[in-house]
Formats: sequence, C-alpha cells, structure tokens
Amino acid sequence: MSSGTIGRRRGGRLSAATKAVLDQGDRLVPPLLMLTLLSGVIDAVSLLGLGHVFVANMTGNLVLVGLSLTGAPGSSAAGPVVALGGFVVGALLVRAVAPRRAGHRALLGVCAALEAALFVVAALAWSYDGGVLPILLCAVALGMQNAAVRRLGLAGLTTTVMTSTLTGLVADRAERRTASTSGRQALSVLTLVAGAGVGAVAVRWAGTPWTLTAVAVLAVAAAVTVSVAGPTGSGG
Repeated sequence: MSSGTIGRRRGGRLSAATKAVLDQGDRLVPPLLMLTLLSGVIDAVSLLGLGHVFVANMTGNLVLVGLSLTGAPGSSAAGPVVALGGFVVGALLVRAVAPRRAGHRALLGVCAALEAALFVVAALAWSYDGGVLPILLCAVALGMQNAAVRRLGLAGLTTTVMTSTLTGLVADRAERRTASTSGRQALSVLTLVAGAGVGAVAVRWAGTPWTLTAVAVLAVAAAVTVSVAGPTGSGG
C-alpha cells in the first residue's frame, strides 16, 4: 500500500474525528448559553439582592476585597471572601469527586442539576434569615459550573469569564480562530449581558427568592439539554 494511500486514509479518519468533535460542540452550544444566561442572572441577583458581591465572576470579588482592605467607603470584605471561598470549594469538589475519565457532558449535566438544588436551598435560606449562607451556596454552585465547563474545553464558551472571551474576539487574528469560535464568543458576551438585565428586572419585580427559584429552573433546563446533546465520552 502506498504512503499516499495511507496518508489519505489517515486524513480521512482525522477529518471524521474532527467533524465529530465539532458536531458535539455544536450540540453543547444551547446548554452552555443557558448556563451563561444563568451566570448573568445570578450575578445580578447577588449584587442587587444578596449584597454587593459576585457569585459567578470572581475577578470582581478580588477587586472588592482590595477596596475593603483600604477602607474604601461602603466596602466590606465579608461577602466577597465568602463568595471566593464557596467558589473554590465548588471547583475543588469537581476536581476531587469527578474522575478525569468521567464523561465531560455527563459531568456538566450533573453539576447543572446540583446547581439547581443549591439555588433552591439558597432561596429558602434567604427567605428565612438572609445572611451569607445564600451567597456561599450560590458561589459553590458556580464554582462547580466553572470547573465542569473548563474541563469540557469548548472554545468560545466559558459561561462566566468574559475578559478572555472579549480579548480573543477583538485581538486574535482571523487565522487563529474559526468562524464558529468567533460566533460563540460574541454570543457569550451578549448572553451574559442579557442575563444581567433579566436578573435585575426579576429582582426588582419578583424579589430575590423567586428569582433564585427561576435560576434553579434554568439550571434544570440546562441539565436536561446537556443530557440529550449526544453520547458522553470522556473526551467530550
């Protein structure tokens, strides 16, 4: 058999494998966009309803901690520190409990379902006594989500971290990214903004507990959508 024939066959196999990965990624776009919307809503809830704190985007909390250390007016380290701690715990849970060989989509679906449960408990806790427990629970949920999405590794859809997404969308040369990646990056940014707007309106008109419950429903929808996205291999 000639080397050219072998090369064509290998190229065919590689092309088929690459196409399969891309197809699987396309099927995961809807649930990941749901989780991006969720991230925008939950940060609006945490900023407006739970206290001046982020539970999805940790960069903001680091800034808030820095402000509190300088004694800036109106700043407090308690909420941001609790959120940072909860986020780390959530990410560590995924790292410690889920084996590397676990199906990545299955992991994402389980994490989304657990998020829903944590949001419901957070809503009940806020209705009962408020305090920092709802912040902690929501941050744990988003820590799990971020760890699961990171393991999935789908370019252009991180669900929370928009600094690198914006940088890639604006600064990367065209040859370094595909059209699908650019589209995902743009959709991610727009979806997060939309989620924040929806969250702000919901907190204003429905209140914090009901908005947290709605976020739980969104997490369940994401989990169901992941479950029907296709077979769950360890690499995708």
